[in-house]
Amino acid sequence: MSSVELGLVVSGATISSIPVQIYRQAERYAQEEQMVAVRDAADPDVVVVGFLRRIAKLEPIVRDRVRTPYVDRPDMLDYGVLLPYTSAVVKPYVELDPSGGVREVEHIPTPGSKVFLLRGGPSVRVPPERAAVVGVHKYSGWEVPLDLAYISHHVGVFGATGMGKSRLVRALLGEVAKRGARIVVFDHTGVDYAPYYDNVVRSSEIRIPPNVLASVVAKLAKLPWQSYGEYIEIATMTFEGQWSKDAFLAHVRRTMKRLNARDTTAERVELFIKQLVDPDFFAALNKRAVSPADVLGSRPYPVVVDLSYDTDLAVKQAIVASIIDEAWAEVRRAREPRPTVFVIDEAQNYAPSDWAMSKDSIETTAREGRKWGLSVVLASQRIAGDIDPSIRANLGTVFFSRLTAPTDLREISAYLDLADVSEGVLTQLQPREFFVAGLMNPLRKPILLKIREV
Repeated sequence: MSSVELGLVVSGATISSIPVQIYRQAERYAQEEQMVAVRDAADPDVVVVGFLRRIAKLEPIVRDRVRTPYVDRPDMLDYGVLLPYTSAVVKPYVELDPSGGVREVEHIPTPGSKVFLLRGGPSVRVPPERAAVVGVHKYSGWEVPLDLAYISHHVGVFGATGMGKSRLVRALLGEVAKRGARIVVFDHTGVDYAPYYDNVVRSSEIRIPPNVLASVVAKLAKLPWQSYGEYIEIATMTFEGQWSKDAFLAHVRRTMKRLNARDTTAERVELFIKQLVDPDFFAALNKRAVSPADVLGSRPYPVVVDLSYDTDLAVKQAIVASIIDEAWAEVRRAREPRPTVFVIDEAQNYAPSDWAMSKDSIETTAREGRKWGLSVVLASQRIAGDIDPSIRANLGTVFFSRLTAPTDLREISAYLDLADVSEGVLTQLQPREFFVAGLMNPLRKPILLKIREV
């Protein structure tokens, strides 16, 4: 425990909130998210560890809810009689166990108990083979051991542009890779991950399975799947030979005739594909020689799929879906877990609230992947509105920094205990500063991390 004594517990403490007043000589240490220890005045063996929140400067004479003559006549004010003081609230997280570990908070500190700065941090028990360090607590320097066993419960990384989301993810992946896990990173722009890893596959080289390709063609041609999907799917699954726009159109025409499609229906499909799908799209299919299975088996891990080599979002989504679907196919064939971590950059493009080609595959993984070792790490600027609710509700661990909208913080608080972390605190965060909350966090409630350089 630090020798710096911050202040005293005052009246009104509860099991979830401990009001304190800060000594005048220690006010420079009173900062939001400082880690502190409260030693009970009545029982010195009881030590509660928590974080400072809601720091405020108060004064008993010049009060915010009481109007005094000094407000209109500040010249009357004798500054020698003022008694300004700093108050704060300690949000208790854990109680130190006499054996050296931590336990749930069981005691309410007695008024008059002393509050100390805590250096290092509490001793939490995370098995060494599962412990990962991606940064330190901003003020105490505590290397927070994250529990990698819970990566299978899925992870979300959210923050405004420039806050360092990709750096955090790379730090996390470095820890995961040490355990020999299979990792596939989908790099939306090709600049956040591809330059940092040796094993990079261009998306333009990856083969799109015929059933997924049918969805891409339908979307590019703006043909409703409910009305025309069956025809396009059968055509893509039965096509043979070199791909070209003319060859595919001729095959679609023959397929629809064989299926007794109405002439007007066949003409509409042919016309929309002819007008809206670029010939280069079909020509490029001949160059796609890498299968989704090849990507999953490519070593060393992480393997990065550089999606910037495809410009159409529908094609990017199809590649993401096909690789995740192949992992599920492996599970079905083996009937046993196939531990794989899928990192999806700019996740709002692949798991949005509305329909996307990759959304079903990601949602299935988020809901059911834990049993089979399949997990997702989603990185995005926003959570509410951009990520589908059924997917974000399955994120067991969330890293969040400065957010782009207050609704995002409210969304996170709906399923994680944020212990009074406010939007005002987030606006003060600097790049590489993230709160971590949820299952991977040994204290479960938010801890402010300074992410290490990667």
